[in-house]
Amino acid sequence: MKYRFILKLAFRNLTRYKLRTFLTAGGVAISIGFITFLTSLGYGLQKVATDQIANMDALKVLDVDTGKSKIVSINDDTLNKMSNLFGVDKVYPVVSVAGNLSLQGSKVDGIVYGKSQDVLNIEKPKILAGKTFENDSAKEVLVNESAVKKLGVSNYNDILGRELKLNMILRPELLAQSQTNQNVEKNYRIVGILQDGNSPYVYLPIKNLTALGIVNYSGAKIKVTSQNNVDKIKVLIEHMGFKVSSVKDTVDQVNQFFSVFRMVLTGFGIIAVVVSCIGMFNTLTISLIEKTREIGLMKSLGTTKKDIRKIFITEALLIGVIGGIVGTFLSFLLGVFLNTSIYTLAKSTGNTPVEIFVFPMQLVVVAMVLSILISFLTGAYPSRRASRISALNALRYE
Repeated sequence: MKYRFILKLAFRNLTRYKLRTFLTAGGVAISIGFITFLTSLGYGLQKVATDQIANMDALKVLDVDTGKSKIVSINDDTLNKMSNLFGVDKVYPVVSVAGNLSLQGSKVDGIVYGKSQDVLNIEKPKILAGKTFENDSAKEVLVNESAVKKLGVSNYNDILGRELKLNMILRPELLAQSQTNQNVEKNYRIVGILQDGNSPYVYLPIKNLTALGIVNYSGAKIKVTSQNNVDKIKVLIEHMGFKVSSVKDTVDQVNQFFSVFRMVLTGFGIIAVVVSCIGMFNTLTISLIEKTREIGLMKSLGTTKKDIRKIFITEALLIGVIGGIVGTFLSFLLGVFLNTSIYTLAKSTGNTPVEIFVFPMQLVVVAMVLSILISFLTGAYPSRRASRISALNALRYE
């Protein structure tokens, strides 16, 4: 029997009982849509979390500091040794000192970070107002949102271009020859307001700090040529006595957590799949009972057991494929609708828009494969049972 005829016959059998077929395919659609929807939520939350942690450039960056060690230090010689390691692209020094910020009679304690323009290009801090500093020697400063609020300023644009007085405390370990802290007071022009941070801090072009006599750095950022080299270079630098951390470690932990989270969500979806399997099995079993005499007639006319099995398997696959397509499509539409609603709400409230539901292609493929698989497994027993019916007993069946 040609498969085209089998497909036509299976489709005719399903359309004969439209309501029953609709309910069965609807059950499959709900189960596949439910599991796809939940899994897309897991992917979306994972993407939101990892995007908040780092960008692609940050995944290739190592943060190095001396930790609690009093033996090693990070200076120009150390930076040169690190930059000569195989797989290292660039090495950037970073300095942090305690300081006091003064603006129009208001004062607040905070941290002064000396960073180069290249480091800011890697970190990509969000600037709420203004711009980043011109170069690594500019007498300019970026102030974070927390510092601005504690200085008593509500309108960020009001302080752009004004002079901020920094009273910085240079620790002895940062200086070439000093046994005590050195206090340095300088004025810098505010050019930008940063969003990040709950504690007050400022970003200062690093050459302003090295010009004050700093020769040992608080830390360094190492940009590697490829993410594949991150772990190897991390080990090499740790063997040099330094403490090394990487955003990649955090991202890996987040990915591991969300892998388990998606499995839990998928487990809830599987419950719905089991329920739909029971409904499909019941539909095919009833169809077998109703077509017992028809099967006997077909066998008496020469239809083989293999053809009978194909008919029932095809019916099951049609239900599964239709249900899978409809369920995946509906879950996609619902995800798009919710993403659009969240985007609109975030824009109206001044927050950053995010996508909570993400539908990667592999998720759609897995959903369709799953619908076909459960259809085949559910239809296996009824089709086998139908193929074993005796033609004589079937014709006598009432």
